[in-house]
Amino acid sequence: MNVTVPPIPAEYDAYRERLRQFIATHKPSLDWKPRTGLRVPETAADVEALKRWVGALYDAGYVLQRFSEQPLDEFEQRILTEELARTGIPYVLGNPLVGGALVAYGTAEQKATYLPPMARGEHIWSQLFSEPNAGSDLTGLQTRGRLDGDDYLIDGQKVWTTWASWSDFGYLLARTEPVAGAAGITAFVLPMNLPGIDVRPLREMTGTTDFNEVFFDGVRVPASNVIGKPGEGWKVAAASLVTERGGVGAAGSGDSVNGLVRLAREHQRDGRPRIDDSSVRQDIGAYAARSRIQKYLSYQVATKAANGTIGAADAPLTKVWYSELNLEMAEYGLSLQGARAALAEGDPEAYQDGLWQDMFLYARAWTIAGGSNEIMRNLIAERGLGLPREPRGS
Repeated sequence: MNVTVPPIPAEYDAYRERLRQFIATHKPSLDWKPRTGLRVPETAADVEALKRWVGALYDAGYVLQRFSEQPLDEFEQRILTEELARTGIPYVLGNPLVGGALVAYGTAEQKATYLPPMARGEHIWSQLFSEPNAGSDLTGLQTRGRLDGDDYLIDGQKVWTTWASWSDFGYLLARTEPVAGAAGITAFVLPMNLPGIDVRPLREMTGTTDFNEVFFDGVRVPASNVIGKPGEGWKVAAASLVTERGGVGAAGSGDSVNGLVRLAREHQRDGRPRIDDSSVRQDIGAYAARSRIQKYLSYQVATKAANGTIGAADAPLTKVWYSELNLEMAEYGLSLQGARAALAEGDPEAYQDGLWQDMFLYARAWTIAGGSNEIMRNLIAERGLGLPREPRGS
């Protein structure tokens, strides 16, 4: 198919310059250190500073399409995303996947109540999908909601939840209907300050606590907080998961290629820069080619989404391609450092304060986020190519 990525017209240069000036004036000063991946601030002061930053963007008219029901200027959106990404500072707080669910399935009251504060950074959300025994295969989730009058009583556990320790609301999937599989699942808006919710941060091998466990013990949620209808949670979530998988696939890898070039210039082997080795140059060239393919795969998904022709295999394909390329480049970045690769953040001799070590430790998470790559390959084969289904266990 044709991939439609028209160049940004010159008349948008003024918009870009205004945005850059705004960023330079309002960019917050944080204690938090930017890292690769979906990372979370560690102090309340940084969270409040980020809320003010996102609110200032919104008030100045810099609004992302994902929070708007009306179509916004596509060129302004591209410029906005590019310039905000360059800051290295979060401009979307929490996990915003519920935005797509609300736009598609929310009531008028739900949209008015939740979308504007989310866009302004006033409300931080987390995604309450994965469980200890139900991650990529969400149809096996066991968190339950029992109707009790005008409320649902929620009991269960979620895990790998980003931003949960700072969240105002959660986007929850729970089993409510007496039906096995996907048909028994319902989607909820869950205020995170309700009695019976216990958030426990998980310390990861990166040294940070970007993920959390969340426990529910008789949490009473109004039935009016259901997104869509009872039993439609899988349909509601499916649209969100396509967004997440496409988002992972659209993550840029060009900066990592440039980083490998810098690494190869600044590290030596046998007294010569690594970049002088023809095999190193060929390796980096191969990563550059694959990075360019990833870029155009993401463009293709964006084009199909705009045309309403996106297929079941499109977002999973970009997700697998990016996440595995990202992991390989992180590993290669360590190999270029030789013995210095053993030095991590905080060591005065660590290259770029352990940037590549942190990237390597986190990179495996991208192969799992939004559904593991093994599950993605099944989706590509079965739903995209029409191949026979893989045998399922009992």
